[in-house]
Amino acid sequence: MFKTLIWQKDRMLMDDLVFRLQHHLSDDWELADRCFIFFKTQALVNQYQAFFSAHREFHPRNVFELGLWDGGSLAFWFENLRPAKQIGIDIQQRSNSQYLQNYIKDRKLADRLKVYWGIDQSDAQKIGAIVSHEFDGPLDLVIDDASHFYEPTKTSFECLFPLLKPGGFYLIEDWAWELWNEFKSPDHPMVNETGLTGLVAQLVKATGVSRSLIRSITIYRGFTAVERGDAVLNSSTFRLLDHITETA
Repeated sequence: MFKTLIWQKDRMLMDDLVFRLQHHLSDDWELADRCFIFFKTQALVNQYQAFFSAHREFHPRNVFELGLWDGGSLAFWFENLRPAKQIGIDIQQRSNSQYLQNYIKDRKLADRLKVYWGIDQSDAQKIGAIVSHEFDGPLDLVIDDASHFYEPTKTSFECLFPLLKPGGFYLIEDWAWELWNEFKSPDHPMVNETGLTGLVAQLVKATGVSRSLIRSITIYRGFTAVERGDAVLNSSTFRLLDHITETA
């Protein structure tokens, strides 16, 4: 499913697209804004390649992405997954970069690839309305690279997981950030935030308790993949903790 990627010191190249690596920003850059900003590392992308290589039969038709930064991940996933439709949301109050606008226009993707800026991932009502308006049929894949905080991430999960088809995947990126040394400094702006290790622990428990909620859970250092089971779920009433307190 993944195209050939060319990794250089400050960029990743995919066909004719340029992704400037956020982790390696410097003043030594000759392309101005003719690029995507890409907030992923090669190590993380390698983990995604390993995951999707293990699920070669999985070809998502409807994809929903939370957290876009500059929009580079939107194009990255679209190019590699080739869904029928992909919608992205982000809390930032901004518009598509010129590079993203050109990408969508030049490839005639206006009906297949859309962005909703200014949407908080904890606003379940707005997210549900976007999914209902944009997609014909259930979701196949959700990618959450948004706040990385417990409460808003859980809210998004409880809204969107019921909208996945059985066998679909819900990916939660950077679930372990609160365990990493770079986030433990008392001066770090996220040091007092509640991360996602507790949520992943709850998902593991739910996998063990319920016979139909979660078909499988796969954990990499950079993301967790939750496979939807066959349970009948209501997006407006689904609460993860209800499926942990049940008896097996």
